[in-house]
Amino acid sequence: MEEEKFRQILDRYIAGEATPEEEAWLESAYINWNSKEQNTYSESFLKEGTDKIWETVSKHTKPSRKISKLLFPLLSAAALIIITMVSILIYKQNQRKTDLTNIPAFKDIKPGKDRAVLVLANGIKINLDEINSGHLADQTGVSISKTADGQIVYTVPAQENEAAEMQYNTIVTPAGGQYQVNLPDGTKVWLNASSSLTFPTSFAAKRSVTLKGEAYFEVSKISAGGKRIPFYVESTHQKIEVLGTHFNVNAYPDESATKTTLLEGSVQINSKVLLKPGEQSRLQDESIKVIAVNAEDYIDWKNGDFILEHNDFRSVMRKIARWYDVEVIYGDDAPKKLNLGGWISRSKNISSVLQLMEQTGKVHFKIEGRRITVTK
Repeated sequence: MEEEKFRQILDRYIAGEATPEEEAWLESAYINWNSKEQNTYSESFLKEGTDKIWETVSKHTKPSRKISKLLFPLLSAAALIIITMVSILIYKQNQRKTDLTNIPAFKDIKPGKDRAVLVLANGIKINLDEINSGHLADQTGVSISKTADGQIVYTVPAQENEAAEMQYNTIVTPAGGQYQVNLPDGTKVWLNASSSLTFPTSFAAKRSVTLKGEAYFEVSKISAGGKRIPFYVESTHQKIEVLGTHFNVNAYPDESATKTTLLEGSVQINSKVLLKPGEQSRLQDESIKVIAVNAEDYIDWKNGDFILEHNDFRSVMRKIARWYDVEVIYGDDAPKKLNLGGWISRSKNISSVLQLMEQTGKVHFKIEGRRITVTK
């Protein structure tokens, strides 16, 4: 069969524009296919579809040869309709795949990278991805530097002056950015895309930071007078008290709940809930719910991955939007819920991530510039 001709006529058939002659050609194509001597088809799905259709008909109808000859035109016409329907579905699916698999490299969207802006107490902004490693600034005796691997490190003098004026810095990651900062008390913080962390340049008086977005914390243990000095993380409607531990906080304003996931140690949420490792608190409308989770799944972003399993589809799309700095538009038939599975590296271009989700057969994506359109 001439594949290009088949696809062209099939396109017109789908659009309701096929002429009677073209429709007859489709029927003739089916009959010719049944003749092995004249078989020129290379598309295995037509054969498989026809075999299944004929097998189904045979199970329910066992006519004599004479009746078979009388029924053959009707059966072949019915088979043709079903084959055409199958072809349409597969053809459309193949067309969907080409939207992503054949996308030119220059039109594909690259993943995010280490990008952030450091806002000093005096209002000066330092674009961290545009400067070399080395010393950046000094504030109230605290030295700020950038390491060769891109981390921001605050180094405090041996004896901090508690009477010194309290100053605050803010590190901001844009969409398509992430960054790591080592705070003055030795605490390490990884910021996800579209996030910000405000913190004092000295923790002599109080260890407290404010988070917007998502961050993973490895809080250093500090004691004074035989007592542990707590570390506080504040976000909208939530305050976490920490005594040296590893945990993740997702406090994006466009998410339905603020999620705090504990990996090591213990944290207290709003002076009410004490989390144990492997637990997650979900704060929604000032109500806190605690559930058991695989904590590693919630720091996938820090480890450079997207874990799709057990994640809400729209939430996954928001993650993708932040990391690839894209706008997501949903068609009227776009799924609201979708069972996903597996994982993929965040270092892949966006087309690879979207293709993985398209394999469910229940969602389709179209890339236009930095806009992703989602349909069924």
